[in-house]
Amino acid sequence: MPRPKHRNGFLTLAVLAALWVVVLGAVSLLRKVDSFQPAGFAAHAEGATWLVDDVSSPATGLEPGDRLVLVNGTEARSARDLRSVLRQNPTSALLVERAGVPLEVSYRRPALAIDWHYLILALIGIGYLFIGFYTLLRDQRRAARLFYLWCLTSGLVYVASAQPPFDLAGRLVYTFEELARVLLAPLTLHLFLVFPRPLARLRDRLGWLPFLYVPAAFLALLEADLIFAGGRFLLQGQMAAATRALDQLVLFQLVGFGLAAAVVLIWRLRRRRDSEPLRQAAWIAFGMLGGYVPFLLFYLLPRTLDLAWPKLLTTAAVLPLACVPLTFAYAILRYKLWDIGIVIRDTLSLATTVLIGVLGFSLVNLVIQRAVPEGLAFGRTIISFTSGLLIAGLMIPTRQRIGASLERLQYGGAFRRRRGLVEFGREMLEERDLDKLSNALLGELAATFDLGRANLYLGESERLLVQRAEAGVPARLRVSELDEDFWASDVRSLTGPALPSEVDASYRLYTAGYRYAFPLTARRRRIGVLVIGYKRGDVALSSADIDLVRNLLGQVSLAIDNAYLLGQVNEQLDRVSKLQETTAEILESSPAGIAVIAGDGTIDRANAALGRILETAPEALVGRSLAELLGQGSLPRPNDRLREIRFASPAGREHYLQVSVAPLASGHGGSCVVLVHDVTERIAIENAMKERERLASLGMLAAGVAHEVNTPITGISSYAQMLLQSTPEDDPRHELLRKVERQTFRASRIVNNLLEFSRDRPRESRPVSLAFVVGECLDLLKERLRESHVELDWRPPAEELRVWGNDGELLQVFTNLVVNAADAMAAGGRLTVSFDASEDWIKVGVEDTGPGIPVDQLERIFRPFFSTKLPEGGTGLGLSISYNIVQRHGGHLRVASRPGEGCTFFVELPRHQG
Repeated sequence: MPRPKHRNGFLTLAVLAALWVVVLGAVSLLRKVDSFQPAGFAAHAEGATWLVDDVSSPATGLEPGDRLVLVNGTEARSARDLRSVLRQNPTSALLVERAGVPLEVSYRRPALAIDWHYLILALIGIGYLFIGFYTLLRDQRRAARLFYLWCLTSGLVYVASAQPPFDLAGRLVYTFEELARVLLAPLTLHLFLVFPRPLARLRDRLGWLPFLYVPAAFLALLEADLIFAGGRFLLQGQMAAATRALDQLVLFQLVGFGLAAAVVLIWRLRRRRDSEPLRQAAWIAFGMLGGYVPFLLFYLLPRTLDLAWPKLLTTAAVLPLACVPLTFAYAILRYKLWDIGIVIRDTLSLATTVLIGVLGFSLVNLVIQRAVPEGLAFGRTIISFTSGLLIAGLMIPTRQRIGASLERLQYGGAFRRRRGLVEFGREMLEERDLDKLSNALLGELAATFDLGRANLYLGESERLLVQRAEAGVPARLRVSELDEDFWASDVRSLTGPALPSEVDASYRLYTAGYRYAFPLTARRRRIGVLVIGYKRGDVALSSADIDLVRNLLGQVSLAIDNAYLLGQVNEQLDRVSKLQETTAEILESSPAGIAVIAGDGTIDRANAALGRILETAPEALVGRSLAELLGQGSLPRPNDRLREIRFASPAGREHYLQVSVAPLASGHGGSCVVLVHDVTERIAIENAMKERERLASLGMLAAGVAHEVNTPITGISSYAQMLLQSTPEDDPRHELLRKVERQTFRASRIVNNLLEFSRDRPRESRPVSLAFVVGECLDLLKERLRESHVELDWRPPAEELRVWGNDGELLQVFTNLVVNAADAMAAGGRLTVSFDASEDWIKVGVEDTGPGIPVDQLERIFRPFFSTKLPEGGTGLGLSISYNIVQRHGGHLRVASRPGEGCTFFVELPRHQG
């Protein structure tokens, strides 16, 4: 997304200003470093010579009033040449004129006078520039821009130091240095007034903030008069007095505005309405205390009061000033806002440890100097070295002790709970109840960290289910909503979506009040997610809090995983028990007789159905031979085809049984399972169906014969009657004609009887489930199909398909079609029964893989007495009867033949909508 134009413009100006400050700082730094090597005297040029005005180092060999003519035999044409030649060598030969007398003087270069304070301040000033610019790049809001200007001004104050000569570059450095000193105070107060947030009483009065810069503007005007006009306009030309007065005014302004900024900061720290601004103010306060207090106590105070403090101490006191811009940047960028207490604690423990170490080492050296004679130099060295190692070794445990004491002070009553989390984690490893474990974990976390919200999601296949139901909290989460980065991380902070449409798991948890999500993994398995909110008072967790939670979850994850595994084992045991119970129920509820046969052929277990078939209690069957009970010499071998046998019960009733044997999966000792089906009723139905088919064929035969014979008989009868009327009774032919008439009447009666036999009688019609009829047909014929090696492909339709008709007639139709299909596949094949339904019609297809029907016979197959199986004894009436039945039901019977591949008969019937 492109930045707004005004932001780009400000960034451009910021870069230009930074470059200008860098240029001024570089000039100042070079001149300051150049001043570290003093010449030891001051002189001004007079023609080709230099007149010495003042001498600060006797080692130069010069005196005031000397005229310097040559340096190492050469003339110095400029001050730069003079300094350069004198610095090249430790000693130089000078030709001077003293009191009009030429004299050669040996010049010794004075020692370096490095201003370490300035170098450290310059380094800190450069740090100000980098920190300010980095903050501006990360955050270009109003506070960040103001902070950048403050860093720019502070950096210039620290880096700039006006040094002679006061040429154009020197004047520019001095001018901007003074301008920065003047602006620093109001900028500081301005920053404190608007950051982290404008004070509540000033939010509607921000228009007066520019008036903060009025004193600075006045002081800047005085400085400009002093620099560019020599104080002629405003300071009446009093240069020395005016300079001192201006320095005092700038100092008073800095102190006054600094105190006001401190008051504002204290005011913010006392207002605890909003946690985040409070933490930002705390960062600033920590930086100011850590940076300015050592600087004021150990650097500024000794210089103000003219105290002779060790130079190393005053130099080191400048270093903490780097904390000020750093903590300001942390506050603006919201860096570790909730870790300030930890940072302060670690800083104090480190500083205290270092102080103890320095004091200890100093005391040891003092004792060594006082107690060990100077003649024992080697002994002193050994004792000093050993003491140093001992003190260094004690530093780490000392810091740990100090840190623990400060931590106890920081957390107060919660300290023991925090330390007790480790022991709590060990206890949780022994817990196996998942509900107790979840409740204990959430309760301990809430009590230890004073959490407002805490909940746990545990995995169940592809879903995570919440363990503690709450209003507004998602009851479940999909595992797919949590990406791989989440599972690979230690914790994820929950935030709102970047766009309104991005409503994911994080957003839903965020709106429910949760701010952190911890993935729970164990043994590379994803087992759940812990979600927690802020502490009470809307206080975020610190990094130490998060580390404690994370360490605890490492143990709790294992405990949850162990509970899961134990639960799965118990669940599997329950499943096995239920499976055993279900198996027993299946055995007992099965209509087929089932017996488990031991290796010796005796019954090991039998169900109730077998007892009913054999008319013997199941308990009485155990230990007896099933083959003997069935009256068979032996049982079929495992995986043999079904064997159909006759069985006479003890009561004398005859049964038809189908016996099949299957080996047990374990196969111990040749044990097997025997299934006994009582098919007596089915065989009776099949016999009845055969009888009905025979009668139907006979009826069609009778109808055909009657149709073919009735016409000639009628003619014969008519002619016989006509001849009788024309033949006298005494004619011998009259009696013959009478016999012919009687025989024709007899033949007519026979034909009429045949017609009456073949005529359809009224049958009851009702809604019929076509799938049930087809299924019953296939069930009746499955043995025949299996004996013919015909594979059945049959899937009942998913919906209920009904027609209006007679189930017996429809059963006859499908039986005829299936039998014909089986007969067509003498060598075996595949029989497919399919359903296709629309809103008005139901179509059933019976498809075989036989030789098919020749094309020239397709039109005749539905005719009576036409059959392709006449040589095998077919009557040619089956399809004709089926065709008539389908026609009576308002449907159609069609055939589609594929010679050499098979044929399909389609039965189309109107669908019943009732």
